Amino acid sequence: LYVTLNRHFIQIRQTKNMNKLLVSIFLLVGQIIFYSCHLPHDREIICETNFKKARDLAYKNPTDSSALDSALIIVNRSMQCDSIKLAVIDLKIRLLLTLGKYNEGSKFIDSLQSSDFNYSYKKPLNHDNFVALSFASQGDTVSRDRVYKKMAADIESYITGNNLKSKEFQEAFIDLNILQERFLDSIALKKVVDSFKIKYPDEERFFEFFKN
Repeated sequence: LYVTLNRHFIQIRQTKNMNKLLVSIFLLVGQIIFYSCHLPHDREIICETNFKKARDLAYKNPTDSSALDSALIIVNRSMQCDSIKLAVIDLKIRLLLTLGKYNEGSKFIDSLQSSDFNYSYKKPLNHDNFVALSFASQGDTVSRDRVYKKMAADIESYITGNNLKSKEFQEAFIDLNILQERFLDSIALKKVVDSFKIKYPDEERFFEFFKN
């Protein structure tokens, strides 16, 4: 009888221990799920806070190199957040341009995907702009202008080779026009406008801004 009772109590103790173990496991799993659900949200909040801090620092100190360097360090902490990634990339590009970090800028653009920009043509455009400015900073205006002409040709090919929606077309055309104004006269610029009127007839009112 003693042996039987002893076995019974041992079984009860083992059952209680097993129940405690199961409860602990369920609590642990619950905590993991809870924190895994909240971590992305918390990370987004931190990213947005860092982005705003970097943006404010840059806008309040547009000519202060040390402040802009600090803003660049801060904005790098926001690169992993998808919800504001486009804005973060745009700010980082602006900071690199202002600081004259052209080689770092071209490498940064290389590390990105076309989908990291509003429109796919923006990736090569930004990359080549850093390259052109790097040449300019070295006093090599010949190479700079060669890159600018390549950029213009690439955008023109992009516009003619695709059926762009109005907003994208207008932005691409403005980028093209800014580049071509560097090396085309008004007559040549007008011919460019006229050539696009055929492919994009619905943009007639938009083209009015580029008559002169």
